Amino acid sequence: MNLEERGIKNRALATIGFLLTILLLGCTFQGGQGIIELTGTVKYVPLEGGFYGVVTDKGEKYYPLNLPDEFREDGLRINFKAKVRKDVVTIQMWVPVEILKIEKLPQTQQNQSYKELEVKAKEKLRRVRVASLYERITDGAVVDRSTEEMISLFKETRTDFIFRAFWRWNPCPNKCNELSSQKARWRCEFSGYSYEKLEKTISEIKAEMPDVIICGAVPAQIIHRGAVWNPETGEIIGYPQTWDLALDPQKWGVNVSKEEFQCEFGKKQLWVSKDLDCSLYSPEEAAAYFPDITNPRFQRLLISWAEKQIDAGADAIWVDMLFAQANLLLKITKNINHSAVKESYEAACKIVDEIHDYGKLKGKYVYVGSWLSAAMYPYSPPNLDFVTLSPSVKEVKKMELDEEKWSKRLDIVKQKLGNVPVFAFIDWAATTKTPLGVFSQNLSKEEQRMFLTLADNFFTRKEVTFVYPIHGGTMGVDAKILSFDKFKIYDSLAPEFQTYETIKHLAQNKRS
Repeated sequence: MNLEERGIKNRALATIGFLLTILLLGCTFQGGQGIIELTGTVKYVPLEGGFYGVVTDKGEKYYPLNLPDEFREDGLRINFKAKVRKDVVTIQMWVPVEILKIEKLPQTQQNQSYKELEVKAKEKLRRVRVASLYERITDGAVVDRSTEEMISLFKETRTDFIFRAFWRWNPCPNKCNELSSQKARWRCEFSGYSYEKLEKTISEIKAEMPDVIICGAVPAQIIHRGAVWNPETGEIIGYPQTWDLALDPQKWGVNVSKEEFQCEFGKKQLWVSKDLDCSLYSPEEAAAYFPDITNPRFQRLLISWAEKQIDAGADAIWVDMLFAQANLLLKITKNINHSAVKESYEAACKIVDEIHDYGKLKGKYVYVGSWLSAAMYPYSPPNLDFVTLSPSVKEVKKMELDEEKWSKRLDIVKQKLGNVPVFAFIDWAATTKTPLGVFSQNLSKEEQRMFLTLADNFFTRKEVTFVYPIHGGTMGVDAKILSFDKFKIYDSLAPEFQTYETIKHLAQNKRS
């Protein structure tokens, strides 16, 4: 896909999202019949001046019209009886109810119960032996693979952990049939890109494999220029508000302009032409921007994307480039104690805590992971449940992993984050100049099989779980060797690669 096509696609998806959300904002909510009596947790939602909602233990969301002041406490556990008010129109995408009876639950009992849940969950994660990358579990129609066939791959490999099972990049609708045009609905259904499809697919996987850990993923490095929305609340943000969310180093007095920073980052992501003179950069012509993670409005958006995957049944969330802002500002300032670096780092840690808190609201422990860079700072460590690493382009090309480098990196993880699980996967980005790009485009089929075996043996020895690339990962917009001669998405069963049998053999050996 060239840059022009990419821009058209991004603008089209943004427009779809905008129209969908406008439609939803005017709806009268029909969240149930008559009287309800449930247990839940009070949650403060910072939208339109802020309001207090209730998330039930089943994940249902209610908007109390008459919540007493003494119950307006974020995280408070309650029992409540209420009447659904179908006659009330509200902009919040929560079901309006009138409280009839309400009482607090013992907080000490709740905290103790959650702590026990956390301990058991972390022990389960440490027992993972087979991790498989499959992005996305909802896109079977694209490669003509049914959900049943996908599940059989997980069963054959005895997968414990499905990594990057869903990836929220462009605005994602709740349901495909809510999109305005027939073409948009067809594309949505074909690609499986909706939260409804994700929930259905997770349910089908869990019915066959109840103990498997399903890990979704969200990006901290993008805000699209066009209309984006918070899928939890219906809040719409369009240009120029999206530009207001873009990172500006001068916010901390750093001598790099907002336009210069966004231009250079946009070139690497192909959001603008790589040949663009940055003095001519125009935010109106860029497909997307690098957002400011310290901005509360973007924080709310990022967390909402994670929450929707959790609502759909995801057990874990991997946040891509969560600490990238701190890394980039450190590179510019060359001062690890600079306020720009420290505040960006603290904001990233806050995101981790917020995702954990949402899991707690739903009565489950949700794992949160990100890259190793989280362990590179002399501040209090984030509460990550796992970290990820990737072989470098050089290591893949030479088919040789650097023993000394990996030992040092893993020592840093243990010193800073303790005994958290470490997962290594073959990473990718926009072009073929990435580990997965080199793996798929430069190595022959036989060399790919050899590298998978080499990497699996190496990482097992290092007590790192190597994530098998069954399906997913962009090989690059400039990729020439395509899966099934059509797709720039890597697939281990495609005749162009044929690495699945090696993956199956390696995975099954871990269970023997």
